[in-house]
Amino acid sequence: MTSNKLLRKSVPYFYLLPSLAIIAGLLAYPLFYNLYVSLHRWQLSRPDKPFIGLDNFRAVLTDDLFAKVMTTTLLWTIAGVVLQMVIGLLGALYVDERRRSKGVLRSLLLLPWVLPGVVTALMWSWMLQSDMGIVNHLLKSLHLIGKDISWLGSGDHALWTLIFVNTWKAFPFWFLMLLAGLQDIPNDQIEAAKIDGARWLGIVRYVKVPHLRPVIGATGVITTIWTLNYFDLIWVTTKGGPMDATSTLPIYTYRLAFEFFDFGKSSALAFVTLVLIGIICLPYMRSMLKSIKE
Repeated sequence: MTSNKLLRKSVPYFYLLPSLAIIAGLLAYPLFYNLYVSLHRWQLSRPDKPFIGLDNFRAVLTDDLFAKVMTTTLLWTIAGVVLQMVIGLLGALYVDERRRSKGVLRSLLLLPWVLPGVVTALMWSWMLQSDMGIVNHLLKSLHLIGKDISWLGSGDHALWTLIFVNTWKAFPFWFLMLLAGLQDIPNDQIEAAKIDGARWLGIVRYVKVPHLRPVIGATGVITTIWTLNYFDLIWVTTKGGPMDATSTLPIYTYRLAFEFFDFGKSSALAFVTLVLIGIICLPYMRSMLKSIKE
């Protein structure tokens, strides 16, 4: 009887084995191969590939450029995710309270998200040109600036300009997820809060946001990974410049491999990026699991 019960309980897992084997192969093989490369001196200029242990990791972490790239990556990721969340939440709250125009507004706000990353990068590169871009023309017409600004060519403006562009493209995902969460809130709780005299801000703070915590946690994990690993926008617009002002970990990893042809250091930096993603996403995961339990 015990063996029969065990067999019945294990049958579903046997059906899952083929899918799990494929997923494990697709994930495990690149991961272990990348680890293998990172432990060797893997340079196209040298035919030999000797085992060097952790020397690639040591060289990457002690590089003078690594600290700057890490700071830029953290600023790019944290500022981008926070702005996406705030704008997405405000947009979701506004659209959720509309009745007639909800469908039209939802479609319009989703347009930036459905655009391909390269198309978005090229479009904003043209609009942000210092001499012929429409952004400088509009700002000068409104008397907000007195002279043309090099948005992508200045070390002081390039990073924040790209954060703004990435926020414009990525906030619709937050908007869509939060809007779906708002529509699941029971109306009787909102009506009860109104009867008790709660105003709009109080309803948002004490009724709507607590219900959105699991959605915020899950969406935060996803968008953090996406933002930290985002490559298209930065590479097409600035290629990490000027003077490495917009060089993030994915950009630096790509340059190590395909500009300097040092695949060993590039693989080591890819592992560092993986660890960083895990550290950043851990608070989100804890918050999400806690909210699900509650």
